[in-house]
Amino acid sequence: MSIYLELPDVDKHFPFRSLICGGDELCYPHWHKEIEMIYVTKGRLNLGINDTPIRMEQGEVQLINGGDVHYFLASPESERVVLQFDLSLFQELAATCGNDFSLREVFTAMEHSSSGWPPETAGRIIGLIESIYEEDTRRGEGYAYLIKARLFELLTVILREVPRNNAGRLPKFSEDTLSQSREMLERLERIFIYVEQHYQEPITLNEVARHMGFSPYYFTKLFKKHTGMTFVAFLNEYRLNKAKWILLNEDLPMSAVAESAGFGSVKTFHHFFKSATGISPLKYHKTIFRNNRARMQEESASQDLYD
Repeated sequence: MSIYLELPDVDKHFPFRSLICGGDELCYPHWHKEIEMIYVTKGRLNLGINDTPIRMEQGEVQLINGGDVHYFLASPESERVVLQFDLSLFQELAATCGNDFSLREVFTAMEHSSSGWPPETAGRIIGLIESIYEEDTRRGEGYAYLIKARLFELLTVILREVPRNNAGRLPKFSEDTLSQSREMLERLERIFIYVEQHYQEPITLNEVARHMGFSPYYFTKLFKKHTGMTFVAFLNEYRLNKAKWILLNEDLPMSAVAESAGFGSVKTFHHFFKSATGISPLKYHKTIFRNNRARMQEESASQDLYD
């Protein structure tokens, strides 16, 4: 497997885009040259950047530098606003400021997680992200000018208020280090693909370790180090997320939900689901699925009035 290069669909004259993402899909390790900012508006996100696992909660922001390899698994009820932009947006003005640093160094040296920012600063940046996304969605007259102005304001807040990370300037990676990191991310990708293809079947740690060509002991240590959780916990969470998606979108018996999500029995499914969410899968389905269906019917009825 290879870590793929993502080429965001942006205008070369205005290299920026915003999008809203949700759901429970695994995103394989990838990278792009654009800066990416993720703001979690609902749920949570298990994110990996290079070799570091990060768990994001609702209300948090994370910056991903251009060139950083990243991957994630989101909870199905989650939602996040994503901004991607190329540093060329700022070059014309940056060249006139006479600063002795590059913008790339600014984004590299800053604290990337909002958990390390002053609360007022985090609030300002979240407000700018929301404003940028709203402007890009509505696309009123002159929207591109306002988005660019907000991005410059975002850069100014980062320069003035966001702390530098504890490491200071990050050391340049040697070719050996980059090669090792790339190899590790390719291994994780193979594990993710295996889980996606076999989660509905009984999966044991020994089977996955054998598939990867590792001893169970080495595989256990490797997976925990690079994802922040055990493989069994990851597999259970992945299956729970699949079950949540089914409960949100389909009206099936609990036995069918358990089987589709890869749980060996309804009892096991009920136990894991209630331990993770605090409510039974049936109650989850009744409260959320039926509320969603009622809302959709109301929206459809309202639309009929205008048609």
